[in-house]
Amino acid sequence: MKRKLISVLLCLSLGAALLAGCGSKEEASEPSKEGEESKEEAGDDTKYGLDMEEITIATSPGYEPFEFEEDGELKGYDVDIWKEFEERTGIKVKWEYTDFSGLLGLLQSGKADVVAAQMTPTPDREAEFGFSNPVSYYGSTVVVSEDNEDIKSVDDLAGKVIGVGSGNDMQQKVQDMYEEGEITFETYTSATLETMFADLEYERIDAVLAQDIQTYVAMKNNENIKVKVLDPFESSVGCLVTAKDNETLLNAINEFLADLQEDGTMKEISEKWIGEDISVESK
Repeated sequence: MKRKLISVLLCLSLGAALLAGCGSKEEASEPSKEGEESKEEAGDDTKYGLDMEEITIATSPGYEPFEFEEDGELKGYDVDIWKEFEERTGIKVKWEYTDFSGLLGLLQSGKADVVAAQMTPTPDREAEFGFSNPVSYYGSTVVVSEDNEDIKSVDDLAGKVIGVGSGNDMQQKVQDMYEEGEITFETYTSATLETMFADLEYERIDAVLAQDIQTYVAMKNNENIKVKVLDPFESSVGCLVTAKDNETLLNAINEFLADLQEDGTMKEISEKWIGEDISVESK
């Protein structure tokens, strides 16, 4: 009887030990499983599905307030967007500079992954390149000297000499309005407004085609610029541009931009550089 009691006690003790062991194993494995899921989830969210260590962004650093150099540092609206990209993804952003007219060539040659220069999609461009959702909304306008009373709108440009940056799609749109070739265009290979405004002051040209936002900022930063901005003749958008066949990158960029809109970062960047939110279409 004594032996039978000891056997029963031993069996009970062994069973309890086995149950305790199983419980410890399950509890120990749970944190490991959660850790693996968190790691995988964080990787997807951080890089938007992009498997790259570095991304090359092509720009023309003469478009204040969008991208410009100050004391040797690249600054501006588009630059802050890509700073956010670098911070959120861990992908290093490398900048490549060229004139505006040569930016798409850097994409074609594979020397850049993205163009960030407030480029507007056109049928010809969209046939060869991928365009992101808009990062800005702006007006195309005519700028004249502040004492010019002859030119009141885009309809008054016949017989005039018009300054425009090389590659600016506004030139073709205005040219299409004057089918008889009544306008002479003076093309500037450098995309800065300062040179064109100086030529406007000295009456070398009669008017300039420019974005309203850029002109207002230029006037704000330099009180010596004596020009006036006419009402926009067209509303346009600025986008980021990728190679046509790089849908993975384009989708990732659009997802990233959607996040910036949702959490208010785009609005903050816009108000910092422009003074108002140009990242959404005005109503």
